[in-house]
Amino acid sequence: MSDERVTQPESRDAASDLVLRAVILIAAFAAVVRLIPLQFLHPLNWDEIEFFQATNWIAQGRMPFRDFWEHHTPLVWFLFAPFTLVTESPGVDAILVLRWAQIPLWIAVFCLANIWMRGAGIAAFARWSAMAIALCSSLFMIPAVEYRVEALGCALLVGGLVLAQKERYFLAGAAFCLAGFANLRLGPVLVVAVIALLVVHRLRSWPIVAGGLVTLLAALGFFYANGMLGPLYQQVWVDNLAEKFASPVEAGFIHRLLVPFGVRLLATDRTFELAAVDFGGIMVLLVGLAGIVHAMRRGGGLRVIALLQITNLLFIASMKFIYNYHFALAVILMIPLIAAVVEQVPRRSVVLAILTIALGVSVFASVFRGKELDRAYQDRIMREVHARTRPGEEVWSGVPWALRREPAYRFWFLPELSRQLVKNDLAPKYQPLDPPAAVVFDHNVLMWIGTVQRELAPYFVRHYIPVWRELWVPAMNGMLRPGEAREWVVPRSAEYRSHASGELARHPWFTDPLRVATYKREDASKLMMKLGAMHTLALSIHVDGEPVSGDVLHLRKGQKVSIANTSDRRIGVILLSSDDMELFRQPPGGATLEGETTRVTHWPRIGARLEP
Repeated sequence: MSDERVTQPESRDAASDLVLRAVILIAAFAAVVRLIPLQFLHPLNWDEIEFFQATNWIAQGRMPFRDFWEHHTPLVWFLFAPFTLVTESPGVDAILVLRWAQIPLWIAVFCLANIWMRGAGIAAFARWSAMAIALCSSLFMIPAVEYRVEALGCALLVGGLVLAQKERYFLAGAAFCLAGFANLRLGPVLVVAVIALLVVHRLRSWPIVAGGLVTLLAALGFFYANGMLGPLYQQVWVDNLAEKFASPVEAGFIHRLLVPFGVRLLATDRTFELAAVDFGGIMVLLVGLAGIVHAMRRGGGLRVIALLQITNLLFIASMKFIYNYHFALAVILMIPLIAAVVEQVPRRSVVLAILTIALGVSVFASVFRGKELDRAYQDRIMREVHARTRPGEEVWSGVPWALRREPAYRFWFLPELSRQLVKNDLAPKYQPLDPPAAVVFDHNVLMWIGTVQRELAPYFVRHYIPVWRELWVPAMNGMLRPGEAREWVVPRSAEYRSHASGELARHPWFTDPLRVATYKREDASKLMMKLGAMHTLALSIHVDGEPVSGDVLHLRKGQKVSIANTSDRRIGVILLSSDDMELFRQPPGGATLEGETTRVTHWPRIGARLEP
């Protein structure tokens, strides 16, 4: 930019070169070590599974909004759709492919940030030091190793700033517009960026508006030609407004700012943990905030970055639900602000000491703070639901864990937004008129049954049963008193094996099923149920009114089955659609499907797997 302060060239003595190389090495090593959790230790985030499914459907020829419901803008999925074709995995490996495919985008983000800082006259040592601090922070690197919309959005935003710096305004406007189609949450920052650049560069920057409008019209034309424009308006604009009905998480912004300091206010069993301190994240926040003040005084392009950061942080603070990945752009925008502060530090040894500490903490967090058992449990459930269902069959879940099966509901994932749409009669409820082949009873399904459609609980708990804690398969079941009879409608065509005994009746599933299905304490293994020899002597079974006998029943979906207890005691009855001899299997203690428990320090279990 023409009004940037240009620094004097650095002396190129051997000592300066050595220090610069050390900083570059720290940055590179910090990035490489995070590949360990990316591949082996970091569990899947719900959004990654949703984004993979949308990406995969596009690769199959389906169009978002027209062919499946969505509330995100879809540019990322179109870009990465070809990569889903290189894998047929039904498990975690499928998402790992997209994690790896996303790495070049993050490399591009840092390269573009480096180019912008160089154009702003920031010296190489300061540039690389700032990038190294960001790469050493778990605040940034935890969400950065996940498959997310943030990478492309950040790349296009920073790319637009670089193009504007080089006075290629039309292309800058196009990049900003595409950034909005990559990540809708960037909207306020993009608007402020355009206004700030128009003010700073005056009339000569007007093509930035033209570039944005031309790109917008081209995108809308594509949506219209493919029958997506009307549904896009409904789902991305109108449906998203339903979040106004949701209750915000109090102190969410403060909580996220305190996490790098090892302090957690929400969703934790400990308020402070020394091992959870993220030194790099602390430096990003503290030095970055100092950089905002410095940039506002310095002016020029750095003041524009500071204004964008202020807008970004205010927008995040205003959100009802705040997650760690919302700070990805905040960290990227902090990089030039941190670099401007580093330039003011008189002794490079101080900066090197900070980077060394940040790198050590980052390596420790990368290797010894993983959640690989959660990841292994996720993979087990994903593979189990795939193996237990057939192509074309439907699965109901709160997150699309069944990557290669069809969803049972229009809302194929169940975020807070979908709950508000249904609760406020803005969308139809789930009606299991065509029962699913399996249910993954994850957190979002529990929330759905608990807060949206409580009437679904009796049906699912008496027509399905957990083989794993969160994986429910068709199994008509109940506890029958002497002389009592019960009737079910077969949810899926299969061979059903009957199990009945007085011992089964004592299992808490028959009296408090939802508590059993969601019990996640260390002693959850006590709920495992071993099925003994099949026993039906005390049962009178009728199918569509006709008496049947035998321990194995060949039943068709939609048939009516009635069972009467002809004994003189209570019995538990299970008509199980599989040959499992154990029910309510549990993952290792502390492992959860959602990766929700607090991280603990431990020796890493590279390649951890759970056996079927």
